[in-house]
Amino acid sequence: MSDFAHSQLNTHGGQSMKNATQSKEKPSLKQLLALAAFIAGVLEEIFTGGQIQHWLQNKGKLRTKLFEMFEITVETYTEIREDWKKFYHSAFGMEVDFSGIPIPEKPEGNYRLLFIAKGLSLNKVFDAWTFPKWRYDSNLDKKVPTNKRMPTESYAIWVLAGDEPDAEFLGKSTRVADPNMEIGMTLLERMIFESKYFEETGKHLDVKGITFCSGSRNSGGFVPYVYLYSYGEVYVNWYYLDYSYAKCGVRRAVTL
Repeated sequence: MSDFAHSQLNTHGGQSMKNATQSKEKPSLKQLLALAAFIAGVLEEIFTGGQIQHWLQNKGKLRTKLFEMFEITVETYTEIREDWKKFYHSAFGMEVDFSGIPIPEKPEGNYRLLFIAKGLSLNKVFDAWTFPKWRYDSNLDKKVPTNKRMPTESYAIWVLAGDEPDAEFLGKSTRVADPNMEIGMTLLERMIFESKYFEETGKHLDVKGITFCSGSRNSGGFVPYVYLYSYGEVYVNWYYLDYSYAKCGVRRAVTL
């Protein structure tokens, strides 16, 4: 959206929108359609087709922008944010605030929300695990330098709630399922999922299969993985990108 359009909407519409939100009365369908038609006309004037397509593919970001533009504050997932705040304090001794973190649009299906805290590291998560564990190198942060997302700021993602890899990717190698690191969880996200799942249930993820953390690559260009080894240890190791097995696969991460 142009700076001019944004400033005009803020200047002329900001105060009226504040006043409007004070009323609990729901708008009528006729009002909504009239407003939608007006907004569509404005967007046609200031947006190209490519820009419209961009926002259609990034609806979560668009929703956040609209709330900001109309100066509307809506707190969502309050209880979940607070639960994760307590988890980070108890598990890692970290004081975090997730109240202002934007939430991606929730996909259809049984998805759960994960928060990744600013400044978190692979070594910190691994060292905090109280259950039997093994890693292929003592410095995972050094050995896994390439990641689709890094917690330079706190962020949120959606992942399927299942305790095994996503069914749609089972039996597919990383090179087939996610060669460009666009779909899957990072190693850090998978390890945080393990931490939270164990805290909630006393059980582990990937008891039968293995999660390829396809949002990450180690220093050799291979894909890290996590699973529960048969001897009861949670393993952090790596596979070649072409490796596949019927019970192994990627876990999708939905982000902004």
